[in-house]
Amino acid sequence: MDTENITDKAYSGLMTVWHKVVTFLPDLIVAILFLLAGWLISTIIKNFLNKSLIKIGFNTFLNKLGLDSLLKKMDVAITGSQVVASLISTFFLLIFLLAALDILGLTVLSGLIDTLVLFLPKLLASLAVLICGFFVAQIVFNGVKIAAKNTGIDYGRSVAEVCRGIIIVITVSLSITQLDIDVSLLNNIMTVLIGSVGLAAAISLGIGTKAMAQEIVAGVYLREMYQIGDAIEVTDIKGTLAVIGSVASKIMAADESLTTIPNTFLLANKVIKQ
Repeated sequence: MDTENITDKAYSGLMTVWHKVVTFLPDLIVAILFLLAGWLISTIIKNFLNKSLIKIGFNTFLNKLGLDSLLKKMDVAITGSQVVASLISTFFLLIFLLAALDILGLTVLSGLIDTLVLFLPKLLASLAVLICGFFVAQIVFNGVKIAAKNTGIDYGRSVAEVCRGIIIVITVSLSITQLDIDVSLLNNIMTVLIGSVGLAAAISLGIGTKAMAQEIVAGVYLREMYQIGDAIEVTDIKGTLAVIGSVASKIMAADESLTTIPNTFLLANKVIKQ
């Protein structure tokens, strides 16, 4: 009697397991098909986006912003188009993976994947903010450098680098904000640092380099009034204007000797232009 009960229970248990396997198998097959379809579609999307971005010059645009040199310094062999294409294709793959997990009834994993799927658009938005910020920073860098060169400021590149650095820091802060990460402390620190640098620069220009600032301003006016090669005479100095520098100008005499005079001296005294 006991043997029959044990046999019946074992048989009943095996039938239960078999029933669960038979019931689960179609769902597993459908889930695998979903994953294969998702992998195929995401691969097609990745290749299409990568080639399309290359054709429209996306990588060239990023290289002009300095991304290529940055990646080389980090020893990362990847292009910007590959990053964008991979993120978007991964988004589609995760959607199919989410559907496959729902079919299998794995709600816990499904919830985790769902969270990741919702995070990817934020990551793309953060990347877009970074690209736009680096683009604006590069434009400002070039503009400040050209303006400094036209006005004869020798340290114009350093000023341009500072401007670009400030914009990049602000861009990184905005980019992190897109990821719903609290950056209030970082913003406060950067505000204090930028304010301190600005105050130090103002004090330096207002007190420590007051005379130099006057010479620089005088040089701007001199470039509007005179051209290199003009024959001029000021007090007892006579010759050809050879250089109008940031703080001083040079006059070449007939014997090809150079006389350096402050810009304010040339601006304040009577100049005879021949």
